[in-house]
Amino acid sequence: MKRKTVFGITALGLGLLLSACGQTSSSNGTPKTGTQSKALKVTASQAIATTDPNKATDIVSQAAIAQIYEGLYTTNKQGKVVPGVATKIATPTNGGKTYTITLRKDAKWSNGEPVTAQDFVYSLQRQVDPKTKSQEAGHVEGIANATAINNGKKAVSTLGAKALNKHKLQITLAQKTPWFNSRLATELYPLNQKFVSKYGEKYGSSAAKTLSNGAYNIKNWTGSSDTWTYAKNGKYFNAKDVRLKTVKVQTVKDNSTAQNLFASGDVQVTTVTGNQVQADSTGKLKKNLKLTKLNRLNFIVWNSKQKATNNTALRKAVSYAINRKALVKNVLKDGSLPSKSAIPEGNFTNPTTGKDFNADTGNLYPYNLKKARQYWQQAQQELGKKTVSIELLTNDQDVNKSVGEYIQGAVQQNLKGLKVSLRAIPLNNEISTFTKGDFQSGTLSWTSDFQDPVDFLNKASITNSINFGKFDNKSYEKQIATISADKQSAKDRYQTMQATAKALADNQGFTPLYQSTQANLISTKVAGVQPTLLRDTLYRYAYWK
Repeated sequence: MKRKTVFGITALGLGLLLSACGQTSSSNGTPKTGTQSKALKVTASQAIATTDPNKATDIVSQAAIAQIYEGLYTTNKQGKVVPGVATKIATPTNGGKTYTITLRKDAKWSNGEPVTAQDFVYSLQRQVDPKTKSQEAGHVEGIANATAINNGKKAVSTLGAKALNKHKLQITLAQKTPWFNSRLATELYPLNQKFVSKYGEKYGSSAAKTLSNGAYNIKNWTGSSDTWTYAKNGKYFNAKDVRLKTVKVQTVKDNSTAQNLFASGDVQVTTVTGNQVQADSTGKLKKNLKLTKLNRLNFIVWNSKQKATNNTALRKAVSYAINRKALVKNVLKDGSLPSKSAIPEGNFTNPTTGKDFNADTGNLYPYNLKKARQYWQQAQQELGKKTVSIELLTNDQDVNKSVGEYIQGAVQQNLKGLKVSLRAIPLNNEISTFTKGDFQSGTLSWTSDFQDPVDFLNKASITNSINFGKFDNKSYEKQIATISADKQSAKDRYQTMQATAKALADNQGFTPLYQSTQANLISTKVAGVQPTLLRDTLYRYAYWK
Protein backbone atom coordinates (compact mmCIF):
# COMPACT_ATOMS: atom_id res chain seq x y z
CA MET A 1 0.00 0.00 0.00
CA LYS A 2 1.53 3.28 -1.06
CA ARG A 3 1.67 5.50 1.99
CA LYS A 4 -0.21 8.76 1.83
CA THR A 5 -1.70 10.87 4.58
CA VAL A 6 -4.83 9.23 5.93
CA PHE A 7 -5.83 11.89 8.44
CA GLY A 8 -8.99 13.70 7.46
CA ILE A 9 -10.30 10.89 5.26
CA THR A 10 -13.39 10.48 7.38
CA ALA A 11 -13.47 13.83 9.09
CA LEU A 12 -16.47 16.01 8.42
CA GLY A 13 -16.21 19.42 10.00
CA LEU A 14 -13.98 18.35 12.90
CA GLY A 15 -12.19 21.38 14.30
CA LEU A 16 -10.99 23.00 17.47
CA LEU A 17 -13.44 25.22 19.31
CA LEU A 18 -12.06 28.28 21.10
CA SER A 19 -13.32 30.22 24.12
CA ALA A 20 -12.45 32.46 27.10
CA CYS A 21 -12.87 35.83 28.73
CA GLY A 22 -10.77 38.94 29.30
CA GLN A 23 -9.17 41.48 27.01
CA THR A 24 -6.17 43.76 26.60
CA SER A 25 -6.26 46.47 23.96
CA SER A 26 -5.17 50.00 23.28
CA SER A 27 -7.58 52.88 22.96
CA ASN A 28 -7.83 52.57 19.17
CA GLY A 29 -8.54 48.81 19.26
CA THR A 30 -5.04 47.77 18.23
CA PRO A 31 -3.85 44.83 20.37
CA LYS A 32 -1.13 45.60 22.86
CA THR A 33 2.04 43.61 22.50
CA GLY A 34 3.18 41.31 25.27
CA THR A 35 1.67 38.31 26.98
CA GLN A 36 -2.02 38.26 27.91
CA SER A 37 -2.34 36.26 31.10
CA LYS A 38 -6.03 35.34 31.01
CA ALA A 39 -6.55 31.85 29.66
CA LEU A 40 -8.32 31.18 26.41
CA LYS A 41 -10.63 28.21 26.89
CA VAL A 42 -10.94 25.86 23.96
CA THR A 43 -13.05 22.86 23.12
CA ALA A 44 -12.14 20.03 20.76
CA SER A 45 -14.49 17.60 19.06
CA GLN A 46 -12.55 14.57 20.30
CA ALA A 47 -9.53 13.70 22.42
CA ILE A 48 -5.96 13.82 21.14
CA ALA A 49 -4.71 10.42 20.00
CA THR A 50 -1.00 11.31 19.82
CA THR A 51 1.35 14.27 19.62
CA ASP A 52 3.89 12.32 17.56
CA PRO A 53 3.93 14.14 14.18
CA ASN A 54 5.20 10.99 12.46
CA LYS A 55 2.13 9.03 13.53
CA ALA A 56 -0.89 11.32 14.00
CA THR A 57 -3.69 10.59 11.53
CA ASP A 58 -6.74 12.39 12.95
CA ILE A 59 -7.56 16.07 12.59
CA VAL A 60 -7.62 16.90 16.31
CA SER A 61 -4.15 15.43 16.87
CA GLN A 62 -2.86 17.19 13.78
CA ALA A 63 -4.32 20.48 15.02
CA ALA A 64 -2.62 20.02 18.38
CA ILE A 65 0.69 19.25 16.67
CA ALA A 66 0.42 22.49 14.68
CA GLN A 67 0.22 24.42 17.97
CA ILE A 68 3.28 22.84 19.60
CA TYR A 69 5.69 22.20 16.72
CA GLU A 70 7.25 24.53 14.16
CA GLY A 71 8.31 23.24 10.75
CA LEU A 72 10.78 24.73 8.31
CA TYR A 73 7.89 26.81 7.04
CA THR A 74 4.53 27.65 8.56
CA THR A 75 1.43 29.62 7.51
CA ASN A 76 0.32 33.14 8.37
CA LYS A 77 -3.19 34.21 9.39
CA GLN A 78 -4.29 34.15 5.75
CA GLY A 79 -2.97 30.63 5.21
CA LYS A 80 0.00 31.69 3.06
CA VAL A 81 3.32 29.86 3.39
CA VAL A 82 5.92 31.86 5.36
CA PRO A 83 9.28 30.98 6.98
CA GLY A 84 9.19 29.05 10.25
CA VAL A 85 12.43 27.57 11.55
CA ALA A 86 13.92 28.43 8.14
CA THR A 87 15.30 31.92 7.68
CA LYS A 88 13.53 32.31 4.32
CA ILE A 89 11.59 30.42 1.66
CA ALA A 90 14.19 28.58 -0.40
CA THR A 91 14.33 28.67 -4.19
CA PRO A 92 14.80 25.08 -5.40
CA THR A 93 17.68 24.23 -7.72
CA ASN A 94 18.53 21.15 -9.78
CA GLY A 95 15.44 21.50 -11.95
CA GLY A 96 13.23 22.20 -8.97
CA LYS A 97 14.30 19.06 -7.09
CA THR A 98 16.82 20.33 -4.51
CA TYR A 99 15.98 22.57 -1.55
CA THR A 100 18.88 23.99 0.45
CA ILE A 101 17.44 25.60 3.55
CA THR A 102 19.16 27.66 6.22
CA LEU A 103 17.78 27.34 9.76
CA ARG A 104 17.43 30.09 12.33
CA LYS A 105 20.18 29.94 14.94
CA ASP A 106 17.79 31.02 17.70
CA ALA A 107 15.32 28.16 17.18
CA LYS A 108 15.20 25.99 20.32
CA TRP A 109 13.39 23.05 21.82
CA SER A 110 11.42 23.71 24.98
CA ASN A 111 14.23 22.06 26.99
CA GLY A 112 16.63 24.71 25.71
CA GLU A 113 18.48 22.57 23.17
CA PRO A 114 18.95 24.07 19.69
CA VAL A 115 16.82 22.93 16.76
CA THR A 116 19.26 21.61 14.17
CA ALA A 117 19.19 20.39 10.60
CA GLN A 118 19.77 16.88 11.92
CA ASP A 119 16.49 17.11 13.87
CA PHE A 120 14.67 17.42 10.54
CA VAL A 121 16.70 14.62 8.94
CA TYR A 122 15.95 12.33 11.88
CA SER A 123 12.22 13.06 11.75
CA LEU A 124 12.01 12.53 7.99
CA GLN A 125 13.94 9.26 8.19
CA ARG A 126 11.84 8.04 11.11
CA GLN A 127 8.63 8.87 9.27
CA VAL A 128 9.54 6.90 6.17
CA ASP A 129 11.19 4.01 8.07
CA PRO A 130 8.89 0.96 7.72
CA LYS A 131 9.71 0.06 11.34
CA THR A 132 7.82 3.17 12.45
CA LYS A 133 4.68 1.90 10.73
CA SER A 134 3.63 5.46 10.04
CA GLN A 135 0.40 6.06 8.17
CA GLU A 136 1.89 9.48 7.43
CA ALA A 137 4.82 8.17 5.37
CA GLY A 138 3.01 9.62 2.36
CA HIS A 139 3.96 13.09 3.54
CA VAL A 140 7.56 12.18 2.75
CA GLU A 141 6.96 10.21 -0.44
CA GLY A 142 8.14 13.00 -2.73
CA ILE A 143 11.65 12.91 -1.26
CA ALA A 144 14.22 10.86 -3.16
CA ASN A 145 14.22 7.14 -2.25
CA ALA A 146 11.32 7.53 0.22
CA THR A 147 9.07 5.00 -1.49
CA ALA A 148 11.81 2.41 -1.84
CA ILE A 149 12.75 2.87 1.83
CA ASN A 150 9.16 2.56 2.98
CA ASN A 151 8.84 -0.63 0.92
CA GLY A 152 11.95 -2.05 2.58
CA LYS A 153 14.03 -1.95 -0.61
CA LYS A 154 16.58 0.69 0.46
CA ALA A 155 18.27 1.75 3.68
CA VAL A 156 16.80 4.66 5.65
CA SER A 157 20.12 6.47 5.33
CA THR A 158 19.58 6.82 1.55
CA LEU A 159 16.67 9.23 2.00
CA GLY A 160 17.22 12.47 0.09
CA ALA A 161 17.63 14.58 3.23
CA LYS A 162 20.94 15.50 4.85
CA ALA A 163 22.37 18.03 7.26
CA LEU A 164 25.11 20.00 5.49
CA ASN A 165 25.95 21.53 8.85
CA LYS A 166 24.19 22.35 12.09
CA HIS A 167 21.98 25.00 10.52
CA LYS A 168 21.80 24.01 6.86
CA LEU A 169 19.51 21.28 5.53
CA GLN A 170 19.37 19.87 2.01
CA ILE A 171 16.33 17.99 0.74
CA THR A 172 16.37 16.33 -2.67
CA LEU A 173 13.09 15.27 -4.26
CA ALA A 174 12.52 12.42 -6.66
CA GLN A 175 11.05 14.93 -9.09
CA LYS A 176 9.97 18.54 -9.19
CA THR A 177 6.99 19.02 -6.87
CA PRO A 178 5.23 22.41 -7.11
CA TRP A 179 3.37 21.98 -3.83
CA PHE A 180 6.36 20.93 -1.70
CA ASN A 181 6.47 24.26 0.16
CA SER A 182 3.00 23.53 1.50
CA ARG A 183 4.16 20.15 2.77
CA LEU A 184 7.04 21.83 4.59
CA ALA A 185 4.59 24.31 6.13
CA THR A 186 1.79 22.01 7.24
CA GLU A 187 2.95 18.39 7.42
CA LEU A 188 6.66 17.99 8.24
CA TYR A 189 8.15 18.76 11.63
CA PRO A 190 11.49 18.14 13.40
CA LEU A 191 12.06 15.73 16.28
CA ASN A 192 14.74 15.72 18.97
CA GLN A 193 16.32 12.27 18.58
CA LYS A 194 17.67 12.10 22.13
CA PHE A 195 14.27 12.88 23.62
CA VAL A 196 12.35 10.55 21.29
CA SER A 197 14.78 7.70 21.92
CA LYS A 198 14.26 8.09 25.65
CA TYR A 199 10.57 7.14 25.30
CA GLY A 200 10.65 5.04 22.14
CA GLU A 201 7.21 3.86 21.04
CA LYS A 202 5.63 5.91 23.83
CA TYR A 203 6.88 9.24 22.50
CA GLY A 204 3.92 11.58 22.03
CA SER A 205 1.66 9.50 24.29
CA SER A 206 1.39 12.18 27.00
CA ALA A 207 2.48 15.74 27.72
CA ALA A 208 5.47 14.52 29.70
CA LYS A 209 6.62 12.45 26.72
CA THR A 210 6.35 15.31 24.21
CA LEU A 211 8.96 17.95 23.37
CA SER A 212 7.93 21.18 21.66
CA ASN A 213 9.74 23.65 19.44
CA GLY A 214 6.63 25.68 18.59
CA ALA A 215 4.67 28.53 20.09
CA TYR A 216 3.19 26.36 22.84
CA ASN A 217 4.03 23.41 25.05
CA ILE A 218 1.35 20.87 25.81
CA LYS A 219 0.58 20.39 29.51
CA ASN A 220 -1.85 18.40 31.68
CA TRP A 221 -2.45 15.74 29.04
CA THR A 222 -2.16 12.14 30.22
CA GLY A 223 -2.69 10.54 26.85
CA SER A 224 -6.23 9.46 27.68
CA SER A 225 -7.62 12.64 29.23
CA ASP A 226 -10.30 14.78 27.62
CA THR A 227 -8.62 17.98 28.77
CA TRP A 228 -5.22 19.55 28.16
CA THR A 229 -3.48 22.91 28.13
CA TYR A 230 -1.30 24.81 25.70
CA ALA A 231 1.21 26.89 27.68
CA LYS A 232 3.26 29.58 25.97
CA ASN A 233 6.74 28.26 25.14
CA GLY A 234 9.25 30.78 26.44
CA LYS A 235 11.99 29.13 24.36
CA TYR A 236 10.09 29.73 21.09
CA PHE A 237 12.14 32.09 18.93
CA ASN A 238 9.12 34.28 18.21
CA ALA A 239 7.64 34.14 21.72
CA LYS A 240 7.40 37.93 21.93
CA ASP A 241 4.65 37.89 19.30
CA VAL A 242 2.64 35.10 20.97
CA ARG A 243 0.11 37.01 23.07
CA LEU A 244 -1.88 34.29 24.81
CA LYS A 245 -0.08 32.71 27.75
CA THR A 246 -2.48 29.82 28.20
CA VAL A 247 -5.04 27.97 26.11
CA LYS A 248 -7.16 25.44 27.97
CA VAL A 249 -8.84 22.66 26.03
CA GLN A 250 -11.66 20.30 26.89
CA THR A 251 -13.42 17.78 24.70
CA VAL A 252 -17.04 18.62 23.86
CA LYS A 253 -18.44 16.03 21.47
CA ASP A 254 -21.96 17.41 21.31
CA ASN A 255 -22.20 20.53 19.14
CA SER A 256 -25.44 21.64 20.78
CA THR A 257 -23.65 21.70 24.12
CA ALA A 258 -20.82 23.72 22.63
CA GLN A 259 -23.26 26.23 21.13
CA ASN A 260 -25.05 26.60 24.45
CA LEU A 261 -21.71 27.35 26.08
CA PHE A 262 -21.12 30.04 23.49
CA ALA A 263 -24.56 31.55 23.91
CA SER A 264 -24.10 31.72 27.68
CA GLY A 265 -20.75 33.46 27.33
CA ASP A 266 -18.64 30.55 28.61
CA VAL A 267 -17.19 29.90 25.16
CA GLN A 268 -15.95 32.61 22.83
CA VAL A 269 -15.38 30.53 19.70
CA THR A 270 -16.97 27.22 18.79
CA THR A 271 -17.74 25.00 15.84
CA VAL A 272 -21.36 24.46 14.82
CA THR A 273 -22.96 22.18 12.26
CA GLY A 274 -26.20 21.45 10.44
CA ASN A 275 -29.33 23.04 11.86
CA GLN A 276 -27.21 25.19 14.15
CA VAL A 277 -25.58 26.91 11.19
CA GLN A 278 -28.93 27.42 9.52
CA ALA A 279 -30.43 28.93 12.67
CA ASP A 280 -27.41 31.08 13.51
CA SER A 281 -27.26 32.55 10.00
CA THR A 282 -30.47 34.48 10.68
CA GLY A 283 -30.69 34.51 14.49
CA LYS A 284 -29.11 36.44 17.33
CA LEU A 285 -25.70 34.93 16.63
CA LYS A 286 -25.62 35.96 12.95
CA LYS A 287 -22.83 38.49 13.54
CA ASN A 288 -20.71 35.78 15.21
CA LEU A 289 -21.03 33.18 12.45
CA LYS A 290 -18.04 32.69 10.14
CA LEU A 291 -17.96 30.10 7.33
CA THR A 292 -14.61 28.93 5.99
CA LYS A 293 -14.27 26.78 2.89
CA LEU A 294 -12.13 23.72 3.55
CA ASN A 295 -9.80 21.88 1.21
CA ARG A 296 -11.95 18.79 1.80
CA LEU A 297 -13.88 16.68 -0.69
CA ASN A 298 -16.62 14.24 0.30
CA PHE A 299 -17.27 11.48 -2.20
CA ILE A 300 -18.55 7.97 -2.96
CA VAL A 301 -15.92 5.30 -3.54
CA TRP A 302 -16.92 2.28 -5.65
CA ASN A 303 -15.46 -1.20 -5.28
CA SER A 304 -14.24 -2.16 -8.74
CA LYS A 305 -13.77 -5.76 -7.60
CA GLN A 306 -17.56 -6.14 -7.28
CA LYS A 307 -19.50 -6.73 -10.52
CA ALA A 308 -22.36 -4.30 -9.89
CA THR A 309 -20.30 -1.41 -8.55
CA ASN A 310 -17.67 -1.89 -11.24
CA ASN A 311 -20.29 -0.96 -13.83
CA THR A 312 -19.65 2.58 -15.08
CA ALA A 313 -23.22 3.07 -16.25
CA LEU A 314 -24.53 2.21 -12.76
CA ARG A 315 -22.11 4.70 -11.21
CA LYS A 316 -23.21 7.40 -13.62
CA ALA A 317 -26.86 6.65 -12.95
CA VAL A 318 -26.33 7.13 -9.22
CA SER A 319 -24.35 10.33 -9.72
CA TYR A 320 -27.02 11.91 -11.93
CA ALA A 321 -29.75 10.83 -9.52
CA ILE A 322 -28.25 12.80 -6.61
CA ASN A 323 -29.36 16.40 -6.20
CA ARG A 324 -26.24 17.81 -4.56
CA LYS A 325 -27.75 21.24 -4.04
CA ALA A 326 -30.60 19.68 -2.08
CA LEU A 327 -28.14 17.52 -0.15
CA VAL A 328 -26.16 20.48 1.20
CA LYS A 329 -29.22 22.68 1.72
CA ASN A 330 -31.62 20.21 3.32
CA VAL A 331 -29.36 17.61 4.93
CA LEU A 332 -26.02 19.22 5.81
CA LYS A 333 -27.36 22.75 6.33
CA ASP A 334 -23.88 23.98 7.22
CA GLY A 335 -22.79 26.03 4.21
CA SER A 336 -21.13 23.11 2.44
CA LEU A 337 -20.90 23.44 -1.35
CA PRO A 338 -22.20 20.93 -3.94
CA SER A 339 -19.33 19.46 -5.93
CA LYS A 340 -18.96 20.59 -9.51
CA SER A 341 -15.72 18.66 -9.98
CA ALA A 342 -13.35 16.62 -7.82
CA ILE A 343 -11.50 19.83 -6.89
CA PRO A 344 -12.74 22.00 -3.98
CA GLU A 345 -13.53 25.61 -4.75
CA GLY A 346 -10.56 27.86 -3.93
CA ASN A 347 -8.01 25.08 -4.35
CA PHE A 348 -6.56 26.18 -7.69
CA THR A 349 -6.93 28.87 -10.33
CA ASN A 350 -6.32 29.18 -14.05
CA PRO A 351 -2.72 30.47 -14.39
CA THR A 352 -3.75 32.62 -17.34
CA THR A 353 -7.10 34.09 -16.28
CA GLY A 354 -7.14 33.63 -12.50
CA LYS A 355 -10.56 31.93 -12.69
CA ASP A 356 -11.33 29.15 -10.24
CA PHE A 357 -10.68 25.61 -11.48
CA ASN A 358 -14.39 24.77 -11.36
CA ALA A 359 -15.35 27.79 -13.41
CA ASP A 360 -13.46 26.19 -16.30
CA THR A 361 -14.67 22.62 -15.82
CA GLY A 362 -18.29 23.66 -15.47
CA ASN A 363 -20.60 21.43 -13.46
CA LEU A 364 -19.43 17.86 -14.08
CA TYR A 365 -21.89 16.40 -11.57
CA PRO A 366 -25.34 17.87 -12.29
CA TYR A 367 -28.70 16.53 -11.15
CA ASN A 368 -30.30 15.09 -14.30
CA LEU A 369 -33.00 12.44 -13.91
CA LYS A 370 -33.32 11.83 -17.64
CA LYS A 371 -29.65 10.88 -17.92
CA ALA A 372 -29.81 8.97 -14.62
CA ARG A 373 -32.56 6.72 -15.95
CA GLN A 374 -30.87 6.27 -19.31
CA TYR A 375 -27.67 5.08 -17.64
CA TRP A 376 -29.64 2.87 -15.26
CA GLN A 377 -31.30 1.15 -18.21
CA GLN A 378 -27.86 0.68 -19.77
CA ALA A 379 -26.56 -0.78 -16.50
CA GLN A 380 -29.50 -3.19 -16.28
CA GLN A 381 -28.77 -4.44 -19.79
CA GLU A 382 -25.04 -4.82 -19.17
CA LEU A 383 -25.57 -6.58 -15.83
CA GLY A 384 -28.41 -8.70 -17.21
CA LYS A 385 -30.68 -7.80 -14.29
CA LYS A 386 -33.75 -5.64 -13.75
CA THR A 387 -33.14 -5.49 -10.01
CA VAL A 388 -29.76 -4.84 -8.46
CA SER A 389 -28.90 -4.48 -4.77
CA ILE A 390 -25.84 -2.61 -3.52
CA GLU A 391 -24.64 -1.73 -0.03
CA LEU A 392 -23.47 1.77 0.92
CA LEU A 393 -21.00 1.94 3.79
CA THR A 394 -20.72 4.97 6.09
CA ASN A 395 -19.17 5.60 9.48
CA ASP A 396 -21.47 5.95 12.46
CA GLN A 397 -21.30 9.73 12.86
CA ASP A 398 -24.77 11.24 12.54
CA VAL A 399 -23.88 13.52 9.64
CA ASN A 400 -22.44 10.66 7.60
CA LYS A 401 -25.41 8.42 8.30
CA SER A 402 -27.72 11.25 7.20
CA VAL A 403 -25.80 11.63 3.94
CA GLY A 404 -26.08 7.89 3.39
CA GLU A 405 -29.82 7.99 4.00
CA TYR A 406 -30.21 10.83 1.52
CA ILE A 407 -28.32 8.92 -1.17
CA GLN A 408 -30.37 5.80 -0.46
CA GLY A 409 -33.63 7.73 -0.80
CA ALA A 410 -32.60 9.57 -3.97
CA VAL A 411 -31.43 6.42 -5.72
CA GLN A 412 -34.38 4.23 -4.80
CA GLN A 413 -36.90 6.93 -5.63
CA ASN A 414 -35.39 7.81 -8.99
CA LEU A 415 -33.94 4.50 -10.21
CA LYS A 416 -36.58 1.80 -9.95
CA GLY A 417 -35.04 -1.59 -9.36
CA LEU A 418 -31.82 -0.31 -7.77
CA LYS A 419 -31.90 -1.15 -4.07
CA VAL A 420 -29.49 0.48 -1.63
CA SER A 421 -28.89 -0.90 1.85
CA LEU A 422 -26.91 1.01 4.46
CA ARG A 423 -24.20 -0.20 6.82
CA ALA A 424 -22.76 2.14 9.45
CA ILE A 425 -19.54 1.15 11.20
CA PRO A 426 -17.54 2.81 13.98
CA LEU A 427 -15.32 5.65 12.79
CA ASN A 428 -12.23 3.92 14.17
CA ASN A 429 -12.90 0.84 12.02
CA GLU A 430 -13.68 2.65 8.80
CA ILE A 431 -10.24 2.79 7.21
CA SER A 432 -9.40 -0.84 8.00
CA THR A 433 -12.74 -1.90 6.49
CA PHE A 434 -12.07 0.01 3.28
CA THR A 435 -8.48 -1.20 3.14
CA LYS A 436 -9.64 -4.81 3.32
CA GLY A 437 -12.09 -4.18 0.45
CA ASP A 438 -15.00 -5.22 2.65
CA PHE A 439 -17.54 -2.99 0.91
CA GLN A 440 -19.40 -2.37 -2.33
CA SER A 441 -19.67 1.40 -2.11
CA GLY A 442 -19.08 3.89 0.66
CA THR A 443 -18.76 7.54 1.59
CA LEU A 444 -15.39 9.05 2.45
CA SER A 445 -13.78 12.47 2.62
CA TRP A 446 -10.30 13.63 1.78
CA THR A 447 -8.62 16.69 3.30
CA SER A 448 -5.54 17.98 1.49
CA ASP A 449 -2.83 20.06 3.13
CA PHE A 450 -1.71 21.70 -0.09
CA GLN A 451 -3.38 23.46 -2.98
CA ASP A 452 -3.01 21.45 -6.15
CA PRO A 453 -5.70 19.41 -7.99
CA VAL A 454 -3.45 16.37 -8.24
CA ASP A 455 -4.01 15.49 -4.57
CA PHE A 456 -7.70 14.95 -5.28
CA LEU A 457 -7.44 13.57 -8.81
CA ASN A 458 -4.92 10.93 -7.75
CA LYS A 459 -7.41 9.39 -5.33
CA ALA A 460 -8.58 7.46 -8.39
CA SER A 461 -5.04 6.38 -9.30
CA ILE A 462 -4.28 2.70 -8.83
CA THR A 463 -0.96 3.71 -7.23
CA ASN A 464 -2.66 5.71 -4.46
CA SER A 465 -3.39 4.09 -1.09
CA ILE A 466 -6.73 5.91 -0.82
CA ASN A 467 -8.02 4.30 -4.01
CA PHE A 468 -9.78 1.71 -1.87
CA GLY A 469 -12.07 0.74 -4.74
CA LYS A 470 -9.10 -0.16 -6.97
CA PHE A 471 -10.32 1.84 -9.96
CA ASP A 472 -7.74 1.19 -12.67
CA ASN A 473 -7.75 2.99 -16.00
CA LYS A 474 -4.58 3.13 -18.13
CA SER A 475 -5.48 6.38 -19.87
CA TYR A 476 -6.25 8.01 -16.53
CA GLU A 477 -2.94 6.78 -15.08
CA LYS A 478 -1.06 8.45 -17.94
CA GLN A 479 -2.80 11.74 -17.21
CA ILE A 480 -1.98 11.53 -13.50
CA ALA A 481 1.65 10.70 -14.31
CA THR A 482 1.89 13.73 -16.61
CA ILE A 483 0.46 16.04 -13.95
CA SER A 484 2.70 14.65 -11.22
CA ALA A 485 5.85 14.90 -13.35
CA ASP A 486 5.28 18.67 -13.69
CA LYS A 487 7.30 18.92 -16.89
CA GLN A 488 4.66 20.88 -18.78
CA SER A 489 4.25 24.64 -18.82
CA ALA A 490 1.85 25.99 -16.19
CA LYS A 491 -0.77 26.53 -18.90
CA ASP A 492 -0.42 23.03 -20.38
CA ARG A 493 -0.39 21.37 -16.96
CA TYR A 494 -3.59 23.19 -16.10
CA GLN A 495 -5.23 21.96 -19.30
CA THR A 496 -4.14 18.40 -18.48
CA MET A 497 -5.69 18.70 -15.02
CA GLN A 498 -8.90 20.01 -16.54
CA ALA A 499 -9.00 17.04 -18.93
CA THR A 500 -8.27 14.63 -16.07
CA ALA A 501 -11.10 16.03 -13.95
CA LYS A 502 -13.46 15.48 -16.87
CA ALA A 503 -12.12 11.96 -17.47
CA LEU A 504 -12.77 11.18 -13.80
CA ALA A 505 -16.39 12.26 -14.24
CA ASP A 506 -16.73 10.24 -17.44
CA ASN A 507 -15.50 7.09 -15.71
CA GLN A 508 -16.78 7.78 -12.20
CA GLY A 509 -13.52 6.58 -10.67
CA PHE A 510 -15.11 8.00 -7.56
CA THR A 511 -18.15 10.24 -7.29
CA PRO A 512 -17.73 13.68 -5.67
CA LEU A 513 -20.61 14.86 -3.48
CA TYR A 514 -19.75 18.11 -1.71
CA GLN A 515 -17.03 20.38 -0.34
CA SER A 516 -17.05 20.82 3.43
CA THR A 517 -16.98 24.14 5.22
CA GLN A 518 -16.08 24.93 8.80
CA ALA A 519 -18.66 27.01 10.63
CA ASN A 520 -17.45 28.89 13.69
CA LEU A 521 -19.16 31.16 16.15
CA ILE A 522 -16.59 33.79 17.12
CA SER A 523 -17.05 36.28 19.94
CA THR A 524 -16.41 39.94 19.23
CA LYS A 525 -14.04 39.88 22.22
CA VAL A 526 -11.59 37.63 20.37
CA ALA A 527 -9.33 38.58 17.46
CA GLY A 528 -6.83 36.69 15.34
CA VAL A 529 -9.10 33.65 15.15
CA GLN A 530 -9.02 32.91 11.44
CA PRO A 531 -9.36 29.39 10.02
CA THR A 532 -8.12 29.04 6.45
CA LEU A 533 -8.67 26.67 3.54
CA LEU A 534 -5.74 24.52 4.70
CA ARG A 535 -5.93 24.52 8.49
CA ASP A 536 -7.67 25.64 11.64
CA THR A 537 -6.69 28.75 13.60
CA LEU A 538 -3.16 28.88 14.98
CA TYR A 539 -3.39 30.27 18.51
CA ARG A 540 -0.11 32.12 18.12
CA TYR A 541 -2.12 34.73 16.21
CA ALA A 542 -5.06 34.94 18.64
CA TYR A 543 -5.53 37.64 21.27
CA TRP A 544 -8.11 39.42 23.37
CA LYS A 545 -9.16 42.78 21.97
